[in-house]
Amino acid sequence: MKKTILVTGGAGYLGCILCKTLLEKGYKVRIFDKLFYGKDVLSEVLKNPDCELVVGDVTNIERYDKLFDNIYAVLHLAALSNDPSCDLDPEMTEKINIEGTKKTAILAKQHGVKRFVFASSCSVYGAGDQILDESSQLKPISLYAKSKMITEKDLTELMDDNFCVVLLRQATLFGYSPRQRFDLAINLMVKTALTKKQLYIVGGGEQWRPFLHLKDSSEAFILAMEAPSELVNGHVFNVGSNENNYQIVALANLIKAELAKLKHDVDIIIVPSDPDKRTYNVNFDKIQSVLGFKARFNAIDGTKEIAEAILSKQLDDLDNSRYYNIRNVQEWVDLPAIEGGEPSRWTFLPFALPLLGEEEENEVIDTLRSGWLTTGPKTQRFEKMVADYLGVKHAIALSSCTGALHLSLLALNIGKGDEVITTPITFAATANVIEHVGAKPVFVDVDPHTLNIDANLIEAKITEKTKAIIPVHMAGQPCDMTKIRKISIKHNIPVIEDAAHAYGAEYGGKKIGTISDATCYSFYPIKNITTIEGGVLATNNDELAAKARILALHGMSKDAWKRYLPDSKDTGSSKETIKDSIHWMIVDCGWKYNMTDVQASVGIHQLKKIDRFIEIRERYCSMYDLGLKDLDAIKLPEAIRGIKHARHLYIIQVIPEKLKISRDELVLALRKENIGTGIHFLSVPNHPYYANKYGYKPGDFPMASKVADNIISLPLYPKMTEEDIHRVIAAVKKIVRHYKK
Repeated sequence: MKKTILVTGGAGYLGCILCKTLLEKGYKVRIFDKLFYGKDVLSEVLKNPDCELVVGDVTNIERYDKLFDNIYAVLHLAALSNDPSCDLDPEMTEKINIEGTKKTAILAKQHGVKRFVFASSCSVYGAGDQILDESSQLKPISLYAKSKMITEKDLTELMDDNFCVVLLRQATLFGYSPRQRFDLAINLMVKTALTKKQLYIVGGGEQWRPFLHLKDSSEAFILAMEAPSELVNGHVFNVGSNENNYQIVALANLIKAELAKLKHDVDIIIVPSDPDKRTYNVNFDKIQSVLGFKARFNAIDGTKEIAEAILSKQLDDLDNSRYYNIRNVQEWVDLPAIEGGEPSRWTFLPFALPLLGEEEENEVIDTLRSGWLTTGPKTQRFEKMVADYLGVKHAIALSSCTGALHLSLLALNIGKGDEVITTPITFAATANVIEHVGAKPVFVDVDPHTLNIDANLIEAKITEKTKAIIPVHMAGQPCDMTKIRKISIKHNIPVIEDAAHAYGAEYGGKKIGTISDATCYSFYPIKNITTIEGGVLATNNDELAAKARILALHGMSKDAWKRYLPDSKDTGSSKETIKDSIHWMIVDCGWKYNMTDVQASVGIHQLKKIDRFIEIRERYCSMYDLGLKDLDAIKLPEAIRGIKHARHLYIIQVIPEKLKISRDELVLALRKENIGTGIHFLSVPNHPYYANKYGYKPGDFPMASKVADNIISLPLYPKMTEEDIHRVIAAVKKIVRHYKK
């Protein structure tokens, strides 16, 4: 019965020849390949009934359930090959060459595969002054070589008596293949000599390299697969021949001489450059003595073979990118993933994540163990820290910023028949709370530069029914509070700042929170700091604070901490005082908006980190600014002078007349690149509830409608790394450049 051999990377330069050789020797072949270079390269071998193709990627090889069924051996060629290609995307190199290989070997072992032959490289030796053999120290210089060295170690750890692992360190390949390459030394030299009449030498020419024909490499793989396990299990073999070690300048002269016989004279040009650090003259005695391997082809044979293929037009369009791995990989990397290219990241980058440490964990555990979980001493401590940081008299910890906004309106006695001015570019909660108290939200269009409410348009919307103004500090950038306060004072209208994005922001040297009648913050998980869920109402108004505290907890005269505290200081000698200490009263019809001590436990330590978090966000914004500044199809966020921006969001705007795709399509394209994004926000009057109730049309607030259709928030949070930022920049640039009109 024929044995079935799985060849990963079977549609590659070596794979095409190896699969053909296996079939000729009577094996069944199962090819696993992403077909990065197309299916045509396999047209000949796929005609053989003993050959089957499974299209897939080693990075997610676990998805192919039956791939290892009835497989005797795996010949693992799949890899991102050559130094420049690997350097182009180190993360991709790690995922394919290291993680993909290890995953393949583990699955093979689990499925009872007997042998795993790995295509390593002599480049792992890096540099050596003497002849190098399998026992020589490895000094890999390139990322490609390092990936091979790491994988050799991983595979060695997997081997046992039932899973034979053989490591083949191949010399630099040459020769003709259906998936031809011209980025390998001999092939490239012959091609350049015939097309340009010149041979170029870089790196000085004194560097050593060993060479190996594709057909000889294929024979070595089969020998390693067929040899008794005791001869090869866990062994490393250099694959090549001692006679095919050349210094590059000597190789060039050999090729020049051989082409002269074909009446093609060429000049050798030594290109001024730094000496090539990679030089390895390799000994191949072991594979010959143990496996009986002997190379049949030398550099002269390779020169003739490639020259004949070029001169006979068997190979044409010689500068086509398909012959060069680096160009192919570059095109692959540059092609949006949604169009079939490689994603900019291999794992999904969420739009936002909180950054929590052991301090938060320990504080939460302390609270849980204390037995007091709801509003209590930790919440009081949190409130004091917020008040001290902001420089306000009152900081009321609540369950959300929505609750803070709602209570602010209630505490100011705003209700049915009243109007409240706010912005259309905000989260719907800003307008919803106005509806909840029975008032009407009156929207004022936004400044396209800041996305904040346009303070110049506010006064025109004021009527005798106007009872408050709620400016929203969009993305963490303060509104024009000078103009807004002047309007407020002139018309005696209180201001409630929606600072959900702006904890830590400053305006005119003052903390946001100290300027208006009330300021409302959010500590939702994606905000600059978090209490899991939560918010704060900050104010210097004693009456407002007192009313808000009562309304935040059902309208009760006491919270649980005061009601159940065993050593309550409220206890006195008089009957009335004793009654007060025992009983609580509903003094208003309130809500349930209190923060718990569990939430406050997280916030206590998050508060200490806010300035450092904003510094990180500022740095990341600068990186975005620098990395995206040359894209004229998107508009970058603008920061006004004289303020401290909290840098909660980094919002770009698509310029639709310069892109072939819409904002929504760009969001989907970024998702395919494994980049999470947000949209902050759709224009509130365009939501069905508000449009239906008030008859709003997009043209009513033209600037808000325009920006709402084109804004995208990119990931921005301290838990990200600078590499994450670079990946986001690369993804945006890739997509915008591909779809630019």
